[in-house]
Amino acid sequence: MNSIIPLQNSPERVSLLPIAPGVDFATAVALRRMATSTGATPAYLLAPEVSALLWYMPDQRHHMLFATMWNTGIRIGEARTLTPESFDLDGLRPFVRVLSEKVRARRGRPPKDEVRLVPLTDASFVRQMESWMVTTRPRRREPLWPVTDETMRNWLKQAVKRAEADGVHFSIPVTPHTFRHSYIMHMLYHRQPRKVIQALAGHKDPRSMEVYTRVFALDMAATLAVPFTGDGRDAAEILRSLPPAG
Repeated sequence: MNSIIPLQNSPERVSLLPIAPGVDFATAVALRRMATSTGATPAYLLAPEVSALLWYMPDQRHHMLFATMWNTGIRIGEARTLTPESFDLDGLRPFVRVLSEKVRARRGRPPKDEVRLVPLTDASFVRQMESWMVTTRPRRREPLWPVTDETMRNWLKQAVKRAEADGVHFSIPVTPHTFRHSYIMHMLYHRQPRKVIQALAGHKDPRSMEVYTRVFALDMAATLAVPFTGDGRDAAEILRSLPPAG
């Protein structure tokens, strides 16, 4: 059975799965298991897991929707507002304009503070989006995904079922919001500043980031390798040789 959870008998294959510079996949999985064990940390996927899941979306419309959510961390409602005009793919710094969920039902130009710009930092994704738009020729101001939230969830469920039928299993329940959590964690793994990620994700309250950064508190504690066990006999001999404490 194929699995995106690392197998003990295939460490060399697991090491080939990219997470971020200096980050081992098996360690990242173990850290996630520890961090999410209490239910306080949002469930998230690691980059190789997202790549595998997207591979099980042969329909390009489905694939590009969730690839966009993975590359931007947007909410499912925000994805529904995206049009070709939302994307600026031609410049040196490609980006997408994201409308806050609050303005979905309003008409007219949204206030500036309810539109955020999210850089598209993955050149491969930018090329895929350009190619898809050339192929499908959507109208510039028409939604790219004019479907209900439930339809989007069903697309995702179908991909998960395809993966499971092929022997690829995920260790967490996967929902559209999982891509948002995964984006934030992926940015943290790539050492992006917390305030930058907060702005890109559209979190107004900085405390919203704390549920993610506690994972890295665990990571830091684990990598410090602080020893607590010593040789009792040696310690006793040294202490015996010292003068009585005054």
